[in-house]
Order: sequence, then C-alpha cells, then structure tokens
Amino acid sequence: MNLSALSVLSRLLLPLLLGLLLQACTTIKVDHLPPADTLPLVDESGASDTMYKIQAGDELQVKFFYAHELDETLKVRPDGYISLQLVDDVKAAGLSPKDLDDVLTRLYAEHVRNPVLSVIVRSFSGFRAYVGGEVAVPQALALDGGVTPLQAIYRTGGVRPTGYMQSVVLIRKGPDGRPVPYRLDLSDEAISEGRRDLRVALLPSDVVYVPRSPIANANRFVQQYITDLVLFRGVQLGFNVDYLYNRSKNETPVVP
Repeated sequence: MNLSALSVLSRLLLPLLLGLLLQACTTIKVDHLPPADTLPLVDESGASDTMYKIQAGDELQVKFFYAHELDETLKVRPDGYISLQLVDDVKAAGLSPKDLDDVLTRLYAEHVRNPVLSVIVRSFSGFRAYVGGEVAVPQALALDGGVTPLQAIYRTGGVRPTGYMQSVVLIRKGPDGRPVPYRLDLSDEAISEGRRDLRVALLPSDVVYVPRSPIANANRFVQQYITDLVLFRGVQLGFNVDYLYNRSKNETPVVP
C-alpha cells in the first residue's frame, strides 16, 4: 500500500478507533453507589455482629421440653415455609431462630398448655455468598464463620491483574427483598490504612463482584479491535485498497 492510500485509510479509520477506544476505557460506574458505612462488621473473634436469619434449605429441629411427641426435624421448603403438626404451614425463612421460637410458642399455645420449645438450626445449606467478576475462579462460597469480602475473594484464588479492587460491588438483599448494591474499597491503599470496608461481614446470598479496571478495558480494546481486527485483517484490507487505488490511477479513462 502506498502513502496516499495509507493516508486515506488512516483518515477513515482514526475517528472510529478513537471513539471505540474512549468507550473501552470505561468500567462499571460505581461512584453513585452508597458506601458500606452502615453494614455490619466481623468482630475481633471472627464472628458477624448480625443475627442469623433462617434460609430456604436449612434443616431445623423443633424440640418440645414437655411434649416430645411434637418434636420434629424438617427442612425449610424453597418457598420459605415449614409444615408442622397442629399448626400447619409457618413462614420460617427470614426469621432468626429466636423469632421463629416466639412465633411457634404463640401458635402452639392454642393447642398445648404452656408450650416450651426451642428451634435449633442443624445445618446451614443456604449460608453461602457468591463471588464473581475479575477473580481467579468465580464460585459460591460457604460462610463458615464471619467472612469478609476480601477473604472471600482470596478463597476464589485471588483477584486477576485486570481486577479493580478500588470499586468492588457488594449486592445484598434489602428489607423488601430487592437487591441493594454497595461500593467497597479493597485496594492496597485501603488495606494499608485498615479501612472499615475490610471488616464488612458477608451475609447469606450476598454477591461480591470485582469489576474490570479501566486500564484493563483499554488493553482489551487494543487487543480485540486494533491488533486483531485492524492489523491482522488489515493485511488483506491493505492489499485490496492498494490494488484498487493503483488500478484506478493507472487505468485510462474511457471517454464516450
């Protein structure tokens, strides 16, 4: 391809490439998300300072102290309910064991004189959080004890070089069941300063998402759109442009 053809081609492609590059330099916008200032933390013992809420799939034991014939061991159904003798279906998911104890005590008081019972969570099948984005192995993690978002990321094998730890997104169920996103700063600077975000306690069904950094997006653009598309395919494109350019220049115009 001669210089004239290169000039024409560059004038055609440069605005397009610059526009795409500007778009590729962006990452997920998290500046508008609320910080994690109000979220519960993991205390010095490694436990979360928030009370556990029963989840669908948990195995519960309802034990009566004076009416053992009413004892039951059962799992919370996917709809969040449990089925019990005498009182039928009771919503358990979303309640703490103490709250469910109080509800069952009131319900059984209509059938049993002075009911005394305990609700024991025997297994925590719903006690998981999910980690995705720019981590080594995106996966669901069991929350065995107080686990922070940074610890969860390390359990996945750590963050990729393309991850943007300054703006990690934590998605949590709100009081109405809708997902609420929060912004976490888990960068090296935050670690060196021991910021509060490092001690946020993960809760069941939390989602931790590590976005791609702006620099990684730009590098990805260069690889996909410039190196692969223009330089590789440009060999054929250059030949065609050069051929057509020289042909049009050398052909003798046909005068009718």
